[in-house]
Amino acid sequence: MLKGNTKKLNVQLSDGQIIEFMPEMVHSDLLALTSNQEIINRTERLILVQLSSYTIIKLHELQMIIYKTLDKLRYHKIASKYYNTELS
Repeated sequence: MLKGNTKKLNVQLSDGQIIEFMPEMVHSDLLALTSNQEIINRTERLILVQLSSYTIIKLHELQMIIYKTLDKLRYHKIASKYYNTELS
């Protein structure tokens, strides 16, 4: 997905520090919410497609994309769990 792409994505943390985005970050967040591989794969794919237009993204914006994607795919309980863990 992003791997063959030469364009890097950086994440700006709330303290201003910038780190390189790794797709494993999203994967591990999703894995903490569910063990259902189909849900993880569908959500991950959609998130990575949305991120492909960014070169830098704020952590909160990335978290909102993850939350909204889970909600859009109708994984409402998982979206709520993510929101309560990461955004509240």
